[in-house]
This record gives sequence, C-alpha cells and structure tokens, in this order.
Amino acid sequence: MKQLITCLLACMGLFACTAPSVTIEGKNEINRQEEFHLYCSQAGSFIPIASAPIDSNGCFHLSVPLPQEGFYLLGTERGVMHPLYLKGNETIRLRFQTKGMVLEGEQTPENQVLSQWEQAATLVREHAFLYERFGGGYSTDPATFTRELEDLLRVRQQLKPEKATDNATFNSLLKAKMEADVDFYALAYLQRNAGNFSDTVRLSNYYQEMQPENTLQQTALLQLPYAGEMLRTYVWHKYGDPVELREAFKYKSTCLSDFKFQQHYLYNEITRFRYYEQYQQLIDSVGKTFFGKSYQNGLELIEKQLAWSKPGIPAVDFKGMQPDSSSLALSELLGKVIVVDVWATWCSPCRRMMPYFKQLEKELEGEEVEFLSVCIGTSIEWDSWKEIIATEELAGHLIFINSWTKGFAKEYRIVGVPRFLIFDRKGYIVSVNAPAPNKLALKELILKTLKK
Repeated sequence: MKQLITCLLACMGLFACTAPSVTIEGKNEINRQEEFHLYCSQAGSFIPIASAPIDSNGCFHLSVPLPQEGFYLLGTERGVMHPLYLKGNETIRLRFQTKGMVLEGEQTPENQVLSQWEQAATLVREHAFLYERFGGGYSTDPATFTRELEDLLRVRQQLKPEKATDNATFNSLLKAKMEADVDFYALAYLQRNAGNFSDTVRLSNYYQEMQPENTLQQTALLQLPYAGEMLRTYVWHKYGDPVELREAFKYKSTCLSDFKFQQHYLYNEITRFRYYEQYQQLIDSVGKTFFGKSYQNGLELIEKQLAWSKPGIPAVDFKGMQPDSSSLALSELLGKVIVVDVWATWCSPCRRMMPYFKQLEKELEGEEVEFLSVCIGTSIEWDSWKEIIATEELAGHLIFINSWTKGFAKEYRIVGVPRFLIFDRKGYIVSVNAPAPNKLALKELILKTLKK
C-alpha cells in the first residue's frame, strides 16, 4: 500500500513544495491493528494519498501536501470512510469511536458544519447501506427509517448550507452533498429492502417528492464522497439491475445524462471486480478509449491487482486428499482440459449444483476433459465430506483441502462457494470464475477450450 501511495503521489505531482499541506492526528479507540489512509478525489474516484500507522496506544499522525481544496476521505483500508473538507495549512484533531469520527479542538468553519451534518446522518447512513461494511452493523424497519429520514430532512433545513460559512465554494458543495445524501440514503434503503416490503408498509412521503434525476445527476456529484455508490444506486433506481446498464452502453442509451457520469459509473463497477475476465469483458464491451486519460492510472492499477486471475497465465498448482487418504494434485491431470467444482460441506447452493456437474460429466464423456471436485473445509469435516460423496453419488476425482486461509483458497481467492474453474491442457488459466454448470455457457466454454 505504501508503494502504491508513493507512486500515486509522484504521478499527481503532489510533492511540489508550493502545495499547501494538512496535518491530521488523532486516536482510534476501535481497532489498533490497521493504518489510516487519506483519500482525495480524482476523476470522481477517491484514491489514497497518504497513510499513517496506528501505534500501540491507538494514536496516528499524518502530514501531506494537498492537490486541491475540497472533500477528502479518512479511514482504514477495510473500514468506513469519513469525509473532511480540507483547504491546506491546517491541523485536524479527531477521535474514532464506535459511533464514528469526532472532531476535537478548534476546527475550520467548514469542518464544523460538515461534522454536524455527518453526525445527524449517522443512523440513516448506517441503516441505508453502511451496515454492510462493519461488524455489528444493522439496518432497521421501514417505520424507524422513515422517522430517521424525516429527522435528517429537518436538520438539512436548519443548517441552511447555502449560508453555512463565508466559503462560497464549500457552501455550494455542501448544499449539493446534503441534497444528494438524502436521496441516496432513501434509495439505498429501498434497494436493499425492497424484497421485504408488503403492500401495508408505509414509507416516507419523501419518496414521492424526491427528484434523484436532479440531485444524483448534478455537476458537483463527482466531487462528493461516495459518488460511485450514488451513481450505482441511481442506476438501480432507473434500471433495476446495474448489469443492464453495461449492455446499454453498446447502444449509447443510458439513464446517466453526463458522459463523465457514464465513465465514472463503469469505472466504479470495475473497481468492484474480483477477476480479470470480468474486467476484460467490460473493456471489450465499451472499448478502453471510453475512459479518458484521468482514469488510465487507475485502470493500470486494477489490471495489476487482477493479474493473478488473467486467462492464459500458468495456474498455481494445488493438491488435496482423496477419500482413500492419498493425495492428488492439479498437475497430475494435465494433458486434458480440467474443470473444477469448488464447494463446502455446509453449502446448500453447492449441493444444488452437483447434479448439473454430474450431468455435464456424462455429456462430455469421451472428450479430453477431467472433472475435479474440490471440497474446502477443516479436518473435522472429513467424515461429513465422505458422507456427502456417498449421498450425492459423486465419483471421479474428489479431493478435500484442509484450509480456507492458505494454499489453494488463498491463491485462487476462494472466499465464497460454489466456484467453478477451468484450466487448459497445458495447465494455463481459462477461467477462475467460470459459469455454473446449470448454465449452457460453461459447456460452451469447455468446448471452446477443447478446440484450441
């Protein structure tokens, strides 16, 4: 991470001695095992520009030149990000507690009013979408959320963002942020809970009055924290499924009015990808020139992060124990196309895929294909694994790998199952995120690989 930050700083020219700097120091009372990172906005994306370790007392300190005045985000790499408005030549003191970030001592007028808004929005923001990002987070019932949303609307009226400070630039951005925040929170809650609503559920009248076409499509949006999340939620509001928008780009028809929003929406989608083939499919769909120069550094970094899964590179060998306690390695099956089913004893969706996997084996009988069933678990699941083999009448190459944290699971980023992988005859990756066997696409991909 530190090398990445240094590289980004150099690329952005942030080491210039004339740039105003900011010092941020404080204490983390929640987790003392991570680093804090400061992120700035570039092309609508927040990228890290500085980091500071948290010492044994939970304290941290960072100082960095600023590329520009505006919103920044501060937080740990895997945690919730908190906004600050920075102008340079200032010192920010704060504490992180269970309920969020608390500013201490004298602060700029901009951060004082921003902090009031963020604290007022704490519950609405958590219940709308942030509960997914930290342990112990939770959503709430519609009636409670409606009360919280309406309380936040009253705070917005009281703060009068257009006259909040003497800084006209900040006031304009704060007004845009408040308007976008409320619509975003309202839609994000609806998106995550729509399937649980009945005809008797009453939501706030705000849902009939809101105009996300204006608030989530305004020019200032890409300067705001969580702009990518906002665009993604707006696309859901208009299309239902964000994937449909990727297809819409082929026909130059989208619900995003500004080309910059279209760029940022798809770039935000790319940052969520876990496998190189996902990235390649989208790039092939819209063309790499779709993204301007301001995105190129970010795309190159994403390519490097996903390079481990790029089709055509040598597969990392792995092995497991067969039911008779002998070992079997992937490399022992080379010479044929290898199709891997990754599952776990406790995984119901995995069990539902097994009949399809067995049927696929029958359909491709006689072809140069080997099917490998890989169960990941712990040693106490060994007997359960063998019972499932008998119950499901599994045959062929069956192995058990005793680790979710190293070896196969680590090399292939197995964090959920079922997963399906394909390797060619020479042991090169075809797909580490192949379609499920109940989809015709898996068989088509295998047949395509056999022809090579």
